Amino acid sequence: MPKKHLKFLISLFLLLIFSGASYAQTTIKDSTELRDFLSELESKFEVKFSYADTDIESVYISKPISNSLDSILVEIRNATGITIDKLSNRYYTLTKITTISICGFVLDNFQENNIPGATVEIYESTLSGVTDDNGSFSFENVPVNSLVHIKHLGYKPIFIEAKELAKTKECKSIAMALSYQELEEVVVTQFLTTGLQKLNNASIELNPSEFGILPGVSEPDILQTVQALPGIKSVDETVSDINIRGGTNDQNLILWDGIKMYQTGHFFGLISAFNPYVTEKVTIIKNGTSAMYSDGISGTLSMHTTDELPLNITGGAGFNLISGDIFGEIPIQDNMALQVSARRHIPIS
Repeated sequence: MPKKHLKFLISLFLLLIFSGASYAQTTIKDSTELRDFLSELESKFEVKFSYADTDIESVYISKPISNSLDSILVEIRNATGITIDKLSNRYYTLTKITTISICGFVLDNFQENNIPGATVEIYESTLSGVTDDNGSFSFENVPVNSLVHIKHLGYKPIFIEAKELAKTKECKSIAMALSYQELEEVVVTQFLTTGLQKLNNASIELNPSEFGILPGVSEPDILQTVQALPGIKSVDETVSDINIRGGTNDQNLILWDGIKMYQTGHFFGLISAFNPYVTEKVTIIKNGTSAMYSDGISGTLSMHTTDELPLNITGGAGFNLISGDIFGEIPIQDNMALQVSARRHIPIS
């Protein structure tokens, strides 16, 4: 850096230091202690001031330039917040303000409507209350340096100094902003039981191989399981007559691998005609059925078997007090397999 530039920076730095010191000295010189200034006023205007030493202790003011006693006292009051009362033409009292009266109106920041029932708390005191039907509030003997806390459900809380709410000709209006809270995403992983999933198109998909236990159901019967879903029930308590969204049984479309089924129940409707152990997926549409299904006025129940060829022979059988069933899958060639299933009720002698 050139020497002349360095000299210039040093000179500028020293100038700033000395100018700051001069300003500080001027500020201190222009301020005087209130106690000494009151003594000067007593001698100049032949008056007497009565006050408590603690009220004006360590209080400094800038000397007013006015020559009128009343104007000087007004300037002192505005600068220090000390109340000055005139007892007579000669005697005055000075009182430091410790409490004030406050009031205000609480409004909605969006439409500026009154907010009744908002809680108003005064910190550093025991004062508290709620706004009236007009959204207004008022308190007496509030500490002058206290903090006012205003809150209401659905709005952001407000903190404001009590001095700003001091009573005047008109109470101050306070606008509260609406409080918005973003909730975390809720993911339902198990709807009623396992094996049920609600898709984005409002349809419900069932996986019989993953069915859990439902009240009153001892096996994964498809037509019994769907009655546990909202909006689906049977008015005669059978599995063959299912009512979807209040519609009748003949307004439902029941498909088995795309084939329309007309007979859905056995044994007076106590058991369904579909073996759940060979059903891979069931799709239930209660609202907004696609036009591709055509006949589903109330709802559509579409059942699908597996479309994968088995590698080995698999099968199973079971029975209960009402019915028995058997199923099997037999591979024949690389591109061919045989799937069989049967279900029958147990005759009652």
